[in-house]
Amino acid sequence: MQEIERFGKNPGKLRLFVHIPKNLPEGDVPLVVVLHGCNQDAHGMMRLSGWNKLADKQDFIVTYPEQKGTNNVNRCFNWFYGKDTELGKGEVASIHQAVEYMKANYAIDAKRVSITGVSAGAAMAVTAAALYPGDYSGVASYAGSPFGSGNVISGVGSMLGWVDRKPWELARRVRLANEGYRGEYPKMIILQGTNDPVVNPKNANEIMEQWTGLHELDRDSVSIQNSFQENPKVKRSSWSGITEEKVVLYEFDGLGHVLAVDVGNQIDQGGSDGLFSVNIDFHSTYWIAKEFGLIRP
Repeated sequence: MQEIERFGKNPGKLRLFVHIPKNLPEGDVPLVVVLHGCNQDAHGMMRLSGWNKLADKQDFIVTYPEQKGTNNVNRCFNWFYGKDTELGKGEVASIHQAVEYMKANYAIDAKRVSITGVSAGAAMAVTAAALYPGDYSGVASYAGSPFGSGNVISGVGSMLGWVDRKPWELARRVRLANEGYRGEYPKMIILQGTNDPVVNPKNANEIMEQWTGLHELDRDSVSIQNSFQENPKVKRSSWSGITEEKVVLYEFDGLGHVLAVDVGNQIDQGGSDGLFSVNIDFHSTYWIAKEFGLIRP
């Protein structure tokens, strides 16, 4: 993938890589921002997830902000530091500037920009969507946490499921972080393994409460599909506004802190087996892309 050496002031000192499929159609195309997890990098995330392969087939651009070891020794995005999670500051501002750079220099449909991440990358994706909601039409958190967990101590406590905040407080934290914003918030996709030893599954519920609150949805009005796509390991729940779904939760029965993949060559298959993934016949990247509206009928 091509590295973009300069993209704005980059206050968080991130690296940035981009994948441009060959033979893109004329006109503007969607953009997906992908954030890796701890002890990973952009290229490892690309190979593990299959985002580039899907982009080649479905005609969208993918960009990968990458953490530096000088920022975090474990290469985690610093979703728990105030200097990196406040409007106009640090890593979250760098991600915003990456989006601005991509829109200015490539044929990007500004109304179809989405962001997704895994683990620490998921927490930072939620942070980016909370602080810069106008940048994105959709956000997907795979084993992440809600915005506003606090400092490193309270953030880790939240990750482990030791913190249980009221739904109104969770939504209020987002609104207070960017008080001048008056627009719509992006669609939220949540993915979580039920046996995750690193990110407690309670976090998925906290994200759901935060974003149903932002979308002003009734949490009790939920549509549930057990054995989604006839897969007994996958449960899908959704909360809808007047015309469309606004919050979606995928729960993977028995899955730990790994990416769900479905290795194969069919359109809805992809990803690779590895240290950070497991084959459960469910290509999470494909279904995130489908939720983002990127899969052609």
